[in-house]
Amino acid sequence: MAGAREHDEERASDGQGTVEALLRAGRELFARRGYDGASVRAITARAGANLGAITYHFGSKRAFYDRVVEASIGPLAERVVAVAKGDGAPLDRAEAVVRVFFEYLRDNPDLPYLMLQELAVGRLPPAAIGPILRVHAALTDLVRAGQADGSIRPGPAKLMSLGILSQALHFNLMRVPLREIMGLDTSDPEVWATLVEQAVAFVR
Repeated sequence: MAGAREHDEERASDGQGTVEALLRAGRELFARRGYDGASVRAITARAGANLGAITYHFGSKRAFYDRVVEASIGPLAERVVAVAKGDGAPLDRAEAVVRVFFEYLRDNPDLPYLMLQELAVGRLPPAAIGPILRVHAALTDLVRAGQADGSIRPGPAKLMSLGILSQALHFNLMRVPLREIMGLDTSDPEVWATLVEQAVAFVR
């Protein structure tokens, strides 16, 4: 009995390790090549997994892709929503959101590419984009709160809320051109801090 239980636990641990390896490989390749460009064969090879591992653990490539997106975006969404709905004046919360977004993207530079791959080719975002919709709803409420107390100018709150995140996304997507064309290396802490302050000033 004990031996069988230990064997089952070992199999479960191996299975979880395979899932995590697949998610890491999928995130890397989907961000670089998009959904169509990242083949199942390439993903499983990168993960060191059997060719049928994606079907076995996730059911289909599309379900796997949705899981990759959700696992990548979910933690960011939780942080942003918590800050957007936290205490403080609306403009201060908006500034805090910008800083949280920049911090997360600094540590996860592939995330903007993963988020925008499907949009770039004219498709609807994946079903797993739900966390971002929660972020948008929280930021829209934040803008409306600022409009109500007079600290944020009048305007369409749903559109204005997009501007809170657009600077961070733009600067992160432009890392290579910023470095190669404009001489702004975002890996330099001083340059990075300047970009953050510029984005904060723009939003405020």
